[in-house]
Amino acid sequence: MLRNVVKGARSLVTTNNLRNDLLRIQGASRIGFGFTTSMTNQTKPPNILAYAPEPSAKACMVDMLRGLVRVDTYTVYPMTEGQMEARAWLDSTALLMVHGQLDEGVARVAVDYFLGGGKVMAVCSNLLRLVLPNRVKDDESRNESVLLSYDRWQNTTMEQEILDWTAEEDECREVARNSAGVEQELRIKILARESTFNTPSILNLKCLDTKGNGIFTQLHLNLDREPERDILKHLLDKHLEISIKECMHQEQIQYKNAFLIGSLHEKNNFLKSTQKVLNLTNLEMRFCNSSENLPASSETKLMVLVDRHPEDFSVEDYFSTLKTSFLGRTAIYCPMVTSSMDVVSNTTWSDGFAVISRCQSRGSGRNNNQWLSPEGCAMFSLQLHVPLASALGQRLPMIQHLVAVAVVKAIRSIPGYEKLDIRVKWPNDIYANGCTKIGGLIINSQLCGMEAVVNVGCGVNLSNSKPTMCINDLIREYNKLKGTSLPLLGIEQTLAYIFNEIDRIYVSVQEKDDLQDLYDLYYKYWLHSNRSVIVKSEDGEEIAGTISGIDEYGFLLVNTNKEGKPICVHPDGNSFDMMKGLIIPKYY
Repeated sequence: MLRNVVKGARSLVTTNNLRNDLLRIQGASRIGFGFTTSMTNQTKPPNILAYAPEPSAKACMVDMLRGLVRVDTYTVYPMTEGQMEARAWLDSTALLMVHGQLDEGVARVAVDYFLGGGKVMAVCSNLLRLVLPNRVKDDESRNESVLLSYDRWQNTTMEQEILDWTAEEDECREVARNSAGVEQELRIKILARESTFNTPSILNLKCLDTKGNGIFTQLHLNLDREPERDILKHLLDKHLEISIKECMHQEQIQYKNAFLIGSLHEKNNFLKSTQKVLNLTNLEMRFCNSSENLPASSETKLMVLVDRHPEDFSVEDYFSTLKTSFLGRTAIYCPMVTSSMDVVSNTTWSDGFAVISRCQSRGSGRNNNQWLSPEGCAMFSLQLHVPLASALGQRLPMIQHLVAVAVVKAIRSIPGYEKLDIRVKWPNDIYANGCTKIGGLIINSQLCGMEAVVNVGCGVNLSNSKPTMCINDLIREYNKLKGTSLPLLGIEQTLAYIFNEIDRIYVSVQEKDDLQDLYDLYYKYWLHSNRSVIVKSEDGEEIAGTISGIDEYGFLLVNTNKEGKPICVHPDGNSFDMMKGLIIPKYY
């Protein structure tokens, strides 16, 4: 197998000539498609979604929510009309926030989500008219400056859209219907009325059967003003049970110096081939000694100490466990960095170079989606130099499957940990107990001569119970259930185990020039064997099928009665759940 020596950082040449492979390797989007699976007991990921017809209003909502809710618990996404109507997000959302006059199609989806048990906050929206057509007249609302008294905010002047509301009582019952005509009984409670015209300012609607919970407010909620910001915070916290930040002031992120780790020989070789100062796309890196007069690391500057070991990461434990032939033997450890992918992307390092990050301030997933990066998550980025003539070089999208299954196998190959229920969800998410996401990865690549430079970013919840659960939670549960005493895993050994497994599978595939062992491993540890799905043809026809495997580029193969042979399906580009919204490609 071809192996590259340390090359130092240099610019890459990107090309679009490698068929669809280099496009596919980036993986299907986390916001990606619309299909039905028989899996049950899904644990809702911590997504908060924001939608408004006006782009400026949507951007304002996203900024507002990210400033209010706990960043270690939720990710906040802006939604497009297509994503809303695709409905793939219905089972993966903690809260939907909408603003303004919604088109009927989008409004119907939002109503179905609410009546089906979801949490909704609607601000100055026509959504209330669609839920309660008997209570709210169709007349256009008007803006007024009014006095409001709500909770501790008394006689506060605010801007509000005035409703033509037919009921005088502050609490009542009403029947609402979803788009299929199914009725749900609602409890309506007016939390606040404005004093000028006595019309509702804030309403709380709850579905008695499905537990759907909605706050509908006609207040403009200008977050530049303290009363509006505090009222919104109160509504999210007390009525919708969304965890908000204890302090509304943005905490100052403390960026810290990074450390070059490796054997003395490997570090010396690395430094001989690397410039002392590197200007990367989003980051300036400087390799230096601790005795130098150093500027502070920041969002745009990263100081890498070459003569010291980190205090919060045991280099001894890491290297005593690491048994790789090339992967992770030279690495940069970052206590705090914007994103480990900022270090490896658009730059060529040595083959197998790794970046290990303890915390990240701007972690990102596929399609630049927000990626939660709390302390306790095992996070790393790797760079692989893949010869284009090799087995993986001709099937670059399979690298995401290789890394995902290597993460799972690394944990489940530790003696005593074989029965832990950690598996792969197609194409590259890590799940616990078949229903809770605990990890995922992002891959991008560029061509450099006769090889592809592939950057892999991965995060796995190791000791952080939020936002979902973590591997050590799973170990605790297993010990309690089985009466065992398996030790909890530390970050140094866990990363070394993962690198060992990636290295082993990668080398085996390339030396054998065959991917069959990788396919066998993937099927052993994935969630989807014989799962029932619904896919859509080019003309919109829905076809029932059963997942049979993946093709040579990692896309799903589905058996249907229509074709008599497996068909390849792709994501439709609109879903939050990778296993929803599968379509048959037009060119198939």
